[in-house]
Amino acid sequence: MKFFRFTKLLLLGIAVVMLVKNPEYVALGKEWTFARIKQVSTLLQSSVQTATQQPASQSTTTADSSSESTRWNDTSQSSSASSAETSSATTSAATKSAQKTAQAVWSKKTATVYLEIPNNVSAQYREAWQAAITNWNKYKVFKLVTTTDKNKAEIVLTVENQSNTSMAGVTETKTLFSGLNGSQTLIHATAKLNMYYLDNYSMQRKVNTAEHELGHAMGLSHDDAETSVMQSQGSEYGIQETDVQHLKALYP
Repeated sequence: MKFFRFTKLLLLGIAVVMLVKNPEYVALGKEWTFARIKQVSTLLQSSVQTATQQPASQSTTTADSSSESTRWNDTSQSSSASSAETSSATTSAATKSAQKTAQAVWSKKTATVYLEIPNNVSAQYREAWQAAITNWNKYKVFKLVTTTDKNKAEIVLTVENQSNTSMAGVTETKTLFSGLNGSQTLIHATAKLNMYYLDNYSMQRKVNTAEHELGHAMGLSHDDAETSVMQSQGSEYGIQETDVQHLKALYP
């Protein structure tokens, strides 16, 4: 600021001397003096602002994305949800079968099963689950072994009474996801028969629904393209040969 004031005084002094020596140029001198003072003042102010202002810098923080080799992933499959299927112009029979399966599979060809049926529930539901286990086991593709210890069970078969859903059955699965190769391994499943609807169904349709949900528990997804126990309606058909082939594609 002192430098700025000194400069203004110096310029004013020069202007006064010039005007005294050349009175005929008073008007011209005034115009010239004020123009130069304004110009110098603008330059000085600009210099001060440039010297005092800090340049703005944009800082970008990049979060480290750490990936573990495995992580827990809870997923659910329901009888009303459609499963996406991929298609190709040239696909082998094994590939077509694999398209009918879920991405997640068990690491082995067997799983322990626990039946959790309350005493106040119709015996038909226990019988339906038992029939479904027997029917899948007879194809000797995936072995379902019943246990009386729920803590040792990998698949829990039970019932529910839900009116706020359109599903006659549902299967909830827990999978282990591998970050190394993108594979998903089933580690637990809970399959439920909805008594709200199935109470009005025939015994055969109860069994069909139980087979359908057990199919999900083993890794099968919906198949509405052909006659299959895995049709999304879930109770029209029992286990078909195509279902067996799809299960074999999962567990060769």
